[in-house]
Amino acid sequence: MARTKLLKSAGRFGVRYGRSVKRKIADIELKQKRKQYCIFCSGKAKRLSKGIWLCKKCGKKFTGHAYYLGTAAENPADAKEKPLKQSKTNKTKKE
Repeated sequence: MARTKLLKSAGRFGVRYGRSVKRKIADIELKQKRKQYCIFCSGKAKRLSKGIWLCKKCGKKFTGHAYYLGTAAENPADAKEKPLKQSKTNKTKKE
Protein backbone atom coordinates (compact mmCIF):
# COMPACT_ATOMS: atom_id res chain seq x y z
CA MET A 1 0.00 0.00 0.00
CA ALA A 2 2.81 2.43 -0.69
CA ARG A 3 0.84 4.09 -3.51
CA THR A 4 -1.90 5.46 -1.24
CA LYS A 5 0.15 8.60 -0.56
CA LEU A 6 -0.43 9.69 -4.15
CA LEU A 7 -4.18 9.19 -3.92
CA LYS A 8 -4.58 10.46 -0.35
CA SER A 9 -8.00 9.56 1.08
CA ALA A 10 -9.06 7.64 -2.05
CA GLY A 11 -6.32 5.10 -1.42
CA ARG A 12 -8.85 3.12 0.61
CA PHE A 13 -10.35 1.85 -2.66
CA GLY A 14 -7.20 -0.10 -3.49
CA VAL A 15 -6.96 -1.25 -7.10
CA ARG A 16 -10.64 -0.62 -7.88
CA TYR A 17 -12.27 2.18 -9.94
CA GLY A 18 -9.19 3.57 -11.72
CA ARG A 19 -6.74 6.32 -11.01
CA SER A 20 -8.61 9.29 -12.50
CA VAL A 21 -11.80 8.57 -10.55
CA LYS A 22 -9.87 8.19 -7.31
CA ARG A 23 -7.99 11.44 -7.99
CA LYS A 24 -11.28 13.33 -8.46
CA ILE A 25 -12.69 11.86 -5.25
CA ALA A 26 -9.54 12.79 -3.34
CA ASP A 27 -9.80 16.42 -4.55
CA ILE A 28 -13.45 16.68 -3.50
CA GLU A 29 -12.78 15.13 -0.10
CA LEU A 30 -9.83 17.45 0.49
CA LYS A 31 -12.07 20.50 -0.08
CA GLN A 32 -14.90 18.95 1.93
CA LYS A 33 -12.75 18.34 5.02
CA ARG A 34 -11.56 21.98 5.20
CA LYS A 35 -13.36 24.40 7.46
CA GLN A 36 -16.28 25.94 5.63
CA TYR A 37 -17.29 29.52 6.42
CA CYS A 38 -20.71 31.15 6.32
CA ILE A 39 -21.31 33.47 3.37
CA PHE A 40 -23.20 35.93 5.59
CA CYS A 41 -21.15 36.33 8.77
CA SER A 42 -17.93 34.33 8.14
CA GLY A 43 -18.77 31.97 11.00
CA LYS A 44 -18.29 28.22 10.73
CA ALA A 45 -20.80 26.42 8.53
CA LYS A 46 -21.85 22.79 8.84
CA ARG A 47 -23.16 20.64 6.00
CA LEU A 48 -26.60 19.22 6.80
CA SER A 49 -27.16 17.39 3.52
CA LYS A 50 -26.24 17.78 -0.15
CA GLY A 51 -26.10 21.51 -0.80
CA ILE A 52 -27.74 22.57 2.49
CA TRP A 53 -25.58 24.35 5.05
CA LEU A 54 -26.16 25.72 8.56
CA CYS A 55 -24.10 28.48 10.17
CA LYS A 56 -23.19 27.80 13.78
CA LYS A 57 -22.71 31.50 14.54
CA CYS A 58 -25.75 33.25 13.04
CA GLY A 59 -28.01 30.19 12.72
CA LYS A 60 -28.91 30.81 9.05
CA LYS A 61 -29.66 27.88 6.82
CA PHE A 62 -28.61 28.37 3.21
CA THR A 63 -27.73 26.52 0.04
CA GLY A 64 -24.38 26.16 -1.66
CA HIS A 65 -22.32 23.56 -3.45
CA ALA A 66 -23.07 19.93 -2.67
CA TYR A 67 -19.81 19.06 -0.90
CA TYR A 68 -18.17 22.39 -0.10
CA LEU A 69 -18.99 26.07 -0.22
CA GLY A 70 -17.73 28.29 -3.03
CA THR A 71 -14.25 29.78 -3.20
CA ALA A 72 -15.36 33.14 -1.77
CA ALA A 73 -16.62 31.43 1.37
CA GLU A 74 -13.60 29.18 1.96
CA ASN A 75 -11.55 31.86 3.67
CA PRO A 76 -13.12 34.94 5.29
CA ALA A 77 -10.00 36.99 4.54
CA ASP A 78 -10.52 36.40 0.81
CA ALA A 79 -14.19 37.39 0.98
CA LYS A 80 -13.58 41.10 1.59
CA GLU A 81 -15.96 43.16 -0.44
CA LYS A 82 -14.46 45.38 -3.08
CA PRO A 83 -16.06 48.76 -3.68
CA LEU A 84 -18.15 48.95 -6.80
CA LYS A 85 -16.81 51.06 -9.60
CA GLN A 86 -19.16 53.72 -10.79
CA SER A 87 -19.85 53.55 -14.46
CA LYS A 88 -18.94 56.64 -16.40
CA THR A 89 -21.58 57.61 -18.85
CA ASN A 90 -21.38 60.58 -21.13
CA LYS A 91 -24.69 62.28 -20.85
CA THR A 92 -25.09 65.14 -23.24
CA LYS A 93 -27.92 67.57 -23.04
CA LYS A 94 -29.80 68.02 -26.24
CA GLU A 95 -30.93 71.56 -26.75
